[in-house]
Amino acid sequence: MTDWQGIVGRDFAAAGGPENQVDGVVPAWVVRPATIAQVQEAVRVGAALVASGLGAHLDVGRPPRRLDVLLRTDRLDQMLDHQAADMTVTVQAGCSLATLQAKLAAAGQWLPLDPPHPERTTVGGLIAANLSGPLRASQGTVRDLLLGLTVVGVGGVLVRGGGRVVKNVAGYDLPKLHVGALGSVGVVVEATFKLRPRPECERAVVVACRTAGEAADVALAVRDAQDPLWLEVAGSGGLADGPGSGAAVAAGVGGSVAEVEHGCAQLQAIAAAHGCRAATVDDGAAFRVRLGQFDCEPAAAVLRAGTLATEVGSVLSAAEAAARAHGAVLRTLAHAANGVVRIAVARAEHVVPLVQALRPRLESGGGSLVLHRAAPAVKAVVDVWGDAGPALGLMRRIKHAFDPDGMFAPGRFVGDP
Repeated sequence: MTDWQGIVGRDFAAAGGPENQVDGVVPAWVVRPATIAQVQEAVRVGAALVASGLGAHLDVGRPPRRLDVLLRTDRLDQMLDHQAADMTVTVQAGCSLATLQAKLAAAGQWLPLDPPHPERTTVGGLIAANLSGPLRASQGTVRDLLLGLTVVGVGGVLVRGGGRVVKNVAGYDLPKLHVGALGSVGVVVEATFKLRPRPECERAVVVACRTAGEAADVALAVRDAQDPLWLEVAGSGGLADGPGSGAAVAAGVGGSVAEVEHGCAQLQAIAAAHGCRAATVDDGAAFRVRLGQFDCEPAAAVLRAGTLATEVGSVLSAAEAAARAHGAVLRTLAHAANGVVRIAVARAEHVVPLVQALRPRLESGGGSLVLHRAAPAVKAVVDVWGDAGPALGLMRRIKHAFDPDGMFAPGRFVGDP
């Protein structure tokens, strides 16, 4: 029997309980290392493990096939290096995004990623689940901002990829292998990101539309006319504090006060040209944060569709039509510039028929539909990932190469039966 307390200290290793479950699977142990050396020693044991920070996003992916240890990285929570002039930061995996942003704000900088619950989202979780929010429209995702990564791999080997500078092109881009992999190829312990200046001012404009299709058209017009900080489209009733029960566009403008005023005036003019009403929200940042909570608001399941930006309206319309056919209640919100559509399904019994109605349509056009978040009971009857396509074989070979004994998050990621 492994002496986990001997590895991390008596106070930081304990038997797992229901409060530590990962998608309904309770770990035998919960272990909280404080150093990379302790992470390496824990990994050398060879137990089946899932790495976690503060546990806010463990409902992404499939339940683990087995779980000996929940390896929590929340004690690895330091910002290690901030080069303000070069606009880079190196931080440990257990540091929360909210804590990191507060430290960067003193230099007028930020890591422009805005997933739900930043106070409970660690850097490691941000990378493992590839989390983002409305800002992805202009700032990109984790893959675009990640410069370097330190990972503990099989046998406790420490693997470093990338670097701490923006201009780093040597070798394979191993850090991006871990983005969205749910910890299935190693335990992330440190990361380096490039930063961006924090906007002086941020406002939003909400445009009331008659249908989801019209809202998507208005959003495309906004995208073509300017470079909004963020751009969201809500289906009918999808914007709880929006302009009534109809569909809506919500666009954010950031920059200097003058730039923001000009951008909002432009948005108002685009709305008027489409015969739509528009209203300005002065605190655009707070409104964006509220929109960013969509994935984690109460629902039986959240489906995530990937499609072309030009197809967002048709996917929203198809989801609403399928809901009417099955008597389902939905909320929908899309990253309009990126073609990512989220569909929150109110009742569990409607998840299967909606997936069956929407997934073939999306996959036949080169898109995807995944069960992004749901309770274990829903995941037991729905294929979480859908058809992975021709990349499935490659993903399985990569998993075998980096984790031949299947110890890292077994069963959690696509292609890992």
